[in-house]
Amino acid sequence: MSGQNPTIIIIFGATGDLTAKKIAPALFHLWAKNRLPQKLKVVGFSRRALTDEKFQEYIQGLVKKDSHIKFNKKTLDSYLQLFNYQQGDFSVKEDYLMLEEYLEKLENDWGQKANKLFYLAVPPTLYEGIFEHLSSTKIAREQKGTWNRIVVEKPFGNDLKTAEKLDEILGKLFSEEQIYRIDHYLGKDLLQNIIAFRFSNNLLEHSWNNKLIESIEIHLNESSGIDDDRGDSYDPVGALRDVGQNHLLQMLALVTMDNPMNFSAKQIRQNRAKIIETLKPFTLQEIKKQTFRGQYEGYRKVKNVPDYSQTETYFKITGELKSPRWKGVSFVLESGKKLPSQRKEIIVTFKQTGGRKNKVVFSLEPREKITILFWAKKPGLDMEIEEREFDFSYRREHEQDGEQTAAYEKLLLDCLTGDQTLFVSTEEVRAMWRFIDPIIRAWQEDKVPLEIHKQRETPANKITRVRR
Repeated sequence: MSGQNPTIIIIFGATGDLTAKKIAPALFHLWAKNRLPQKLKVVGFSRRALTDEKFQEYIQGLVKKDSHIKFNKKTLDSYLQLFNYQQGDFSVKEDYLMLEEYLEKLENDWGQKANKLFYLAVPPTLYEGIFEHLSSTKIAREQKGTWNRIVVEKPFGNDLKTAEKLDEILGKLFSEEQIYRIDHYLGKDLLQNIIAFRFSNNLLEHSWNNKLIESIEIHLNESSGIDDDRGDSYDPVGALRDVGQNHLLQMLALVTMDNPMNFSAKQIRQNRAKIIETLKPFTLQEIKKQTFRGQYEGYRKVKNVPDYSQTETYFKITGELKSPRWKGVSFVLESGKKLPSQRKEIIVTFKQTGGRKNKVVFSLEPREKITILFWAKKPGLDMEIEEREFDFSYRREHEQDGEQTAAYEKLLLDCLTGDQTLFVSTEEVRAMWRFIDPIIRAWQEDKVPLEIHKQRETPANKITRVRR
């Protein structure tokens, strides 16, 4: 990637879990593929006391620990030289002023102003304070001939009210075109492929409506539980806020949105927002009948989780869209921890014809693939029908070609190139919270009892279809 202006990536929370597991490895892959700006610096900003050298050693350890990374010494050495470190407390204004001076020094060394990408790799509870301190300094002030962008992770807000407040504060600093709200599921190759699969193949798109489709199921089920180091961050959030308000609704949007006609970021984001806004809101009685929440046995023994915790680690929701195209088609959203198997997929079931149903399955795990289930005659003399699969195993087809890209690689590259297609707009955020908020309130008031279920078992519940 080339460009006249140098670029500085400022990572808030540079010694945290997200940087360690996602950002640093993704940046290395992009560097090794020569996809990063030629003039680049990555400045870590965290409370830990580190020199540039110690920070580079820390980054080196992360790269070497990642089993997916193949590197040579020359590439790694040049990568490490990108990194600098500035110690600072997110709540202390003076530390931001020192960061501002440090960034100015880098620009003076280059002899020109730099583009700046601010990456908030911190818990969402810290967003508001960071936004306010950025606003009170000149750090985020855009300069002529350069761009400034900010990256924030999900969940954006804790409910609609807090999301709107964060938007208001952030709007004083950045325009919507500068804000990149990450839902890393949108960066997954298979989910990007849903749009291509639907709108590049007339074979299915013309039957993609309530006349022929009966239901849509979306499952993000995990066999693992909550690790001890996540107890204090997971318990105040719960499964519905953690993956339901974002990943699952975004997946639903990709499957049900209208054809964008062109594949511009603006059009795709608008169409995702439009379909999310058609989510049919629940009455209290519908919440009682069509939502379910559970918690696996042993969750309350996780470090920093209260022994009286009412946080759901599992949920299942059945709903509908008000869109004329999808009226009458039920959707199921399900996610949980400590379930029998790792199952992450979207199942589109067509209406029954001749006693049989066809399905299209978009699978993320255990294997990334798209499967069409259809019926055909069994080999032999008799007219016997059997279910068969048309299977497009995405990773198996492409992994030998080096075409695989981790979600964060794609998302970071898009941040740097200014492509917002895979990032969530403020309209999407607000529409998702409007749908989820009433459910969370009802659960907090115990209108839907929390069921404790055994590990490796799916909670016993009777939610299947929308009752009419």
